[in-house]
Amino acid sequence: MNSTSMPSENKYSSATKAAVAAFLFALLLHASWIGAWLVEHYFEPRLDILGTSGGRSLYWFVMKLLLWVLPSIILIRASGMTLRGVMGFKRARSILIWGLGAGLILGSVALLSKRIGGQSVFTFTLGWPLFSGVIVAPIVEEFTFRGAILGALGQRFRFRTANTVTALLFLGIHLPGWHFQGRLMDNLLNPVGGALSIFILGWVFGYVAHKSNSVAACTVTHMLNNLFNA
Repeated sequence: MNSTSMPSENKYSSATKAAVAAFLFALLLHASWIGAWLVEHYFEPRLDILGTSGGRSLYWFVMKLLLWVLPSIILIRASGMTLRGVMGFKRARSILIWGLGAGLILGSVALLSKRIGGQSVFTFTLGWPLFSGVIVAPIVEEFTFRGAILGALGQRFRFRTANTVTALLFLGIHLPGWHFQGRLMDNLLNPVGGALSIFILGWVFGYVAHKSNSVAACTVTHMLNNLFNA
């Protein structure tokens, strides 16, 4: 074996291992997320705390911490990445240009759609659901999907392929919630605000993360999108 080819082969092997780990993590995440919904569905009528918005928000926060965040940290480190490098907090300019810029564009589209549809522009109320949807969900989801999964897949595949696969996985993680909320078929068949929109948003978030080299940037985009769509 030519010694000059070894570094390249080792790099290829590491990239393949990272991609395999990402797929396994995604599979376990989707399975465990279904389990979390089954647990919530079973205990909600039996535990008073799950009947309140604060109790439900706390439950899902704990589940996301255990099932999403902690395994994502393991995947990031196992793939040779660092938390600081993934988040890219020091890339302030990229965060402003890409994160804030893309978020305002998506927000403007959301407001325009509401206006055309005759809906109220801002209809949200302060509370745990708003905090969870605008703050907790974007942070956790972007850290997991664009930070851990896309970061690991991107070591083995071209960006377009890795981002498309990640966007599909991002769509898939929404399916259990839609099912238990009785909205699965409506969201699958509705082109606006349903499955197609989630896939496109997932792809956009990945693109922002790629161009800015910062998960913090796509997190800002995600936050603004959720805020304007609240």
